[in-house]
Parts: sequence; C-alpha cells; structure tokens
Amino acid sequence: MPSNPLLHFITKVINIEDIKVINYDFITDDEIVIEIQNQSKLGQCPRCGNTTSKTHQNHWYISDHIPMSDYQVFLKVNRRQLKCTECQKVFSEKLSFVKTRRTYTKRLANKVMKEVLETDVENAAIRNRMTSSEIETILKELESDLLKEKPKQIKNR
Repeated sequence: MPSNPLLHFITKVINIEDIKVINYDFITDDEIVIEIQNQSKLGQCPRCGNTTSKTHQNHWYISDHIPMSDYQVFLKVNRRQLKCTECQKVFSEKLSFVKTRRTYTKRLANKVMKEVLETDVENAAIRNRMTSSEIETILKELESDLLKEKPKQIKNR
C-alpha cells in the first residue's frame, strides 16, 4: 500500500474537487491506474430531489484522464448507485469530472479539442493514444454541448 504522503501528493496533482486518491498501480511501463474515491457521501435523487447517503450498489469503472509526464493515466472510480429514502428510486451518483456514460474525463475532452484546433484530428489521436473516430466522437459531443449553451456577454444596443 502506498504511503499517505504520496497519495496526498497525487491527490493534489490530479486536482479534482471532492476526490481523494486511495491507491495507484503501474500496469505497464507507461500506464498508471489511479484509484480515486468521491469524498461526497450524499447524492441527490433526480426524481424527487431528496438527498441520500444510502448505497444500493458499487460500480467500479475506468476513465481516461490527461497524461502526467510520460504516463497514460486512467482513473478507477466507484460510481455508487444510491437508493432514495423518499421515493425508493435507485440512481447513480453524479461525478463532477466525468459525464454520464463516458469513458474519459472532461479535462481530457477539453485537451483533445485544443489539440485538434492547433493541429488536426490525426495528430490529436496519436498524442492521446486514441483512434480518429474516438476524437471525432468527443468533438461531436463538445459541439452538442456548446450549441445548448446560451450566449454570454451579449450586449443589446
């Protein structure tokens, strides 16, 4: 088990709100899996708005994250399923750093977008160890999110 100061250091480097690094493992010479834990114990029911801490199930999954130094980083996170104490609906907790049903973090998606703007899809795919179709999927999703946003700082004359 890694030392607490080292886990604390990795938590600071990752810098994701409300998460704590609890373990890590090198899976190859240039890939690391960092196991993280959501520090928030409560989740809000999407049906009735009630907050609950009652865990129904645990679901571990891996998401791609931005690289650190020469290491490809994967985050292993437990996205708990919670059960509402009011309406009894089971729901998955929301995580601030990854969208629902995605295998990559929001930071990685933004990094990919910037790299595509600076170069092209092929080079961004190579840099991020992804396929061109994965890059295009990320870009389509970001485009969809931008189209849903309301314009900011528009001045009326």
